[in-house]
Amino acid sequence: MTDMMTLPDPRVIPLVAPNKICDALQSGADEQLRESLLSVFEAGDQALLNAALSGSTPAQARRLVNAMASAIDRRGAGVSLRWFAIPLIMVAGASKACALDGIVPDIEAVSTLLAEHGAVGATRNFGLGNALCSEQALQSISAVDLWSAGEAGQQRNLAEHCSPESIAIAGKREQVHLRFLVGAGVTPEHLPSFLESASNIGTWGMPLTKALAAQLAQPGLEVLALARPPQPVIKAAYAGRSAQLEAALSLFLGNNVRRFRLSVGDPEAVLSAHQLPGGAGELRLSLSSPFDESLFEGFSWPLHLMDEVAEVSAIMTSALAECRITHVTVLPQMLPERLPNGSAFIAGRMLERLPQSVVKH
Repeated sequence: MTDMMTLPDPRVIPLVAPNKICDALQSGADEQLRESLLSVFEAGDQALLNAALSGSTPAQARRLVNAMASAIDRRGAGVSLRWFAIPLIMVAGASKACALDGIVPDIEAVSTLLAEHGAVGATRNFGLGNALCSEQALQSISAVDLWSAGEAGQQRNLAEHCSPESIAIAGKREQVHLRFLVGAGVTPEHLPSFLESASNIGTWGMPLTKALAAQLAQPGLEVLALARPPQPVIKAAYAGRSAQLEAALSLFLGNNVRRFRLSVGDPEAVLSAHQLPGGAGELRLSLSSPFDESLFEGFSWPLHLMDEVAEVSAIMTSALAECRITHVTVLPQMLPERLPNGSAFIAGRMLERLPQSVVKH
């Protein structure tokens, strides 16, 4: 992939008042950042952390979240309780609309499976909650919450955020949903935690998928719960979101490219960057055909504050290459949320009416 294939970044980073976290990010000194974080955690000042994140570039936001995760994980000396979350990409298909319960019926069997496949490692007092938590539930857990959960008697406050949430399944088509299993375990500081011992999902991922498929099965519903490597709770929502979007993109292309080819041949693809209200942005992929205007589909990737546009652009172009789509147009200009004709997506036939030039590959 060349630089020309990278879409522009449509987001606007807000100006925020300088604070100690911003200063530490600008300095580049890891120890200064860690010391600043520790003082903010002790003060319980989540608002300051939120301000620093909102005013950061994607690279700075990633560095800050990684530093927060490291500080929280190393809070205890010697033997400590370490929290984690396992992202589950839920690929579901049903013959008719139904709901998937937000509870794993036999979570003890899941914990036993992880232990039998070596994922638990040196972790002791290992436990998993039986709730299938949503991305929003994990996002509601702040860094200050996680820091406080390291204190004796404060774990209940964190667990209260991890309530189960059912999944509404529409009938007739496959969909991709995101849920998390949240747990904790006690690990000596000098030994690998569950995050490390379970990092290779090749040893336990498929057995877990099969076990959850059996537990969550119901008539007329097929569900695959594809696990991703466990993450510190503060990083899990973003990691799961990215995996969900990649899976949804793959499903979108697989279904629609097949439909185009059966009807009129290969589609034309357009990649574009769109500015949204409030400084947000998203990247979009459109499929269309010059032979049939009714064949027009689109996929949106809303940009997270930690998303690097170059990385998301690479994911999209790589997915198109895997589908052997060669007619790809990358728009170098930023576009509004909707075009003057009201369309959110751009068919190949619309390109000549767009302002500015475009780059074709």
